[in-house]
Amino acid sequence: MVFGYCSNGRIEDGFELFKRMPRRDVISCTTMICGLDQCGRSEEALFLFQEMCVLGVKLTSSTYSSVLTACANISVLCHGVQLHALVVKIGKHGEALEVFYGMIMSGTMPNQSTFTSALNSCSELDALDRGKGLHTRTIKLGLDVDVFVGNSLIVMYTECGCVGDGITIFNNMSKRNLVSWNSIIVGCAQNGHGTLSLELFDQMINAEVPPDEITYVGLLTACSHSRMLDKGKYFFEKLNRDPSVEVKLEHYACMVDILGRSGRLEEAEEFILRMPVKADFTVWMALLSACKVHSNLDVATRAAHRVMDIEPHNSAGYVLSFNLYASASRWNEVSHIRILMKEKGFVKQTGSSWLTLNGARHPRRLDSYAEKNAKEGEVPARLQLV
Repeated sequence: MVFGYCSNGRIEDGFELFKRMPRRDVISCTTMICGLDQCGRSEEALFLFQEMCVLGVKLTSSTYSSVLTACANISVLCHGVQLHALVVKIGKHGEALEVFYGMIMSGTMPNQSTFTSALNSCSELDALDRGKGLHTRTIKLGLDVDVFVGNSLIVMYTECGCVGDGITIFNNMSKRNLVSWNSIIVGCAQNGHGTLSLELFDQMINAEVPPDEITYVGLLTACSHSRMLDKGKYFFEKLNRDPSVEVKLEHYACMVDILGRSGRLEEAEEFILRMPVKADFTVWMALLSACKVHSNLDVATRAAHRVMDIEPHNSAGYVLSFNLYASASRWNEVSHIRILMKEKGFVKQTGSSWLTLNGARHPRRLDSYAEKNAKEGEVPARLQLV
């Protein structure tokens, strides 16, 4: 009925019926917002949207599209950009892209902030084709030369495994900032091109761009994936001597990973125990994961106990311990772990990744396929730097 009133220009009747509804859901609210906007009452539509947010109504992509159209109709770009940022922040990246395309359809011209948000959503979804489509749009609008858009393009391409395209974007940038350097260093590190990451870091220093904490995460990740133990120790010591950068738990986790991948499991355990900050779940899981690779049951048992003590309701430690003992035919321990998992209601799943580093633009996942396909020193011709 509300839709019928609004569609026939009887907005007052529709609004009055809407206000008398004993329960309003997202459909009725979105219908009313769209109706108000179509009748030239876009400011009231935005006010109703604010009420929806306050009342905790679960929003949909149609809601966001309607509100963005209202923002466009009364030329409040700042509100539109804030709304887009809101969509990205709640993790609904698919809906964020729907809002973006709805924005295009409504005739609102996207700017650098809009493209940056949309490209970040493509990165989160591994939506390479969509990302390429957005790249084409930025070229047509002349925004591909913008440093912020360029940074997001680097992240999008490298996170989708297209390191060569990320390098091309980086090489063609007329202006670069710290985020530009970090994005390409981390991108190469994630994809197993450790030597290339270190070369980029040398160029960054020559360009007199000081590193930050994310730079060091990228460097340590590069050393980890490319089995560069000595280089890893060098950069960790360099980090500790750098007064401008705070050593964080992510850096310790990376160093444990470097030692673990190099088979230095006892050294990694001792490193964790000597850390000036308390090791968390991620740090001990790095050690436990390495123990599985190198079949070290002694260190693994101690690491597993730490993992389960810190996060007793996280299944990752149990699953990894289960697989480790099973591979060593330690069936008594396998049975014990199985009982614990059953008691806690865990279902064993395969193919899950344990490592999550905090922060926006440094490694959220460290892809295992990269280390299989890349060895230190091997840089494809299309990845050559300018």
